[in-house]
Amino acid sequence: MPKSKPKEMPVRVSALLPVDGEYIVDYPNLRLQERKNLTAIQLLAYAGQYETAAAAISKALGIDCPTTPGTCGFDNHTQLVWNGPNSWMVITSDEESGRKPGELLETLKKAVGELAAVVDQSHGRCGLRLSGSHARTVMAKNCAIDLHPGAFKTGNCALTPVAHMSVLVVQIDDTPSYDLFVARSLARSFAHAIEHACKEFA
Repeated sequence: MPKSKPKEMPVRVSALLPVDGEYIVDYPNLRLQERKNLTAIQLLAYAGQYETAAAAISKALGIDCPTTPGTCGFDNHTQLVWNGPNSWMVITSDEESGRKPGELLETLKKAVGELAAVVDQSHGRCGLRLSGSHARTVMAKNCAIDLHPGAFKTGNCALTPVAHMSVLVVQIDDTPSYDLFVARSLARSFAHAIEHACKEFA
């Protein structure tokens, strides 16, 4: 029987309209940009396997797997986000991490084995980064969670409505900078809503 050729990963295309330059918004102390070509992988631990799966994920990525709601672990290029009971989202830039397309998916499948379901959602998500000293004000216009540094800080995350759309919000530093992950089908509307909320700082 002839050997089948390995499947090639589909070419990733931005969900947004072409942007003139690197940033969608580039104002003093406020920037909005797309995080392009991200890999996003959902893991869901099977019943009774939560702690064992978390340990396996930590070992595979070299990042502490969060088991506390609303928290995430990360390094310079990969975020491991608590995404609900028994659930995590791994988000990374293959280019920044030096991985080949599809490599992380295979690594995680091998690591968790029969402990968890592993699903690639890369083509269903769009990532944006909002950063700058005005970013918290822009976010406060669009969502109801408490973003005060005493309540929501670097390493915190939330799955919450933002501009009336379901968004995974991750604070990645104290600037503050927020990574925002939204369904691909909503990406243009979401980016427009955040861009509009930035206008007062133009």
